[in-house]
Amino acid sequence: MDMTLYELRAHPAAAALATTPTPAGTAPGAPAGTVLLVDDDPDFRGMTRIAFTRAGYAVHEAENGNAAMAILAGRTIDLIVTDIIMPEADGYEVILRLKEQSSRPPLIAVTGGSLRLRMELPGMARLLGADAAFEKPVDLPALLGEAGRLIAARNGDAAG
Repeated sequence: MDMTLYELRAHPAAAALATTPTPAGTAPGAPAGTVLLVDDDPDFRGMTRIAFTRAGYAVHEAENGNAAMAILAGRTIDLIVTDIIMPEADGYEVILRLKEQSSRPPLIAVTGGSLRLRMELPGMARLLGADAAFEKPVDLPALLGEAGRLIAARNGDAAG
């Protein structure tokens, strides 16, 4: 089901998004983590930003892979959510560039398009190194749950 920004506010799942608990070990009032959203669709970025912000995350946005890499060069990011099909540098390029780094944040790939693309692209993203993949329209509570799991796993690895 596609939702506009306005439908998200009125959708029953929005209440769940507003009450999503922050990951264990997060200080009260501290962000649950910092997320970089990479997508050329401003509506998708806006809707996803609202969901992550309501769940307690700090959010940065980029409209393509080149902009994402510039943001990553100057900030600490706990999770990346990237579209696959974008102009300039696409999601695959983001995944491959990050794969070259010794320490990188977890990465969730998202994609839409035709049925064939929705079937093929998430699997390819995982093969290239994405930690998870979702088809658009994205189930936002599931995306938030996976984001929390990936960040917690990374923080557990960093502590151990």
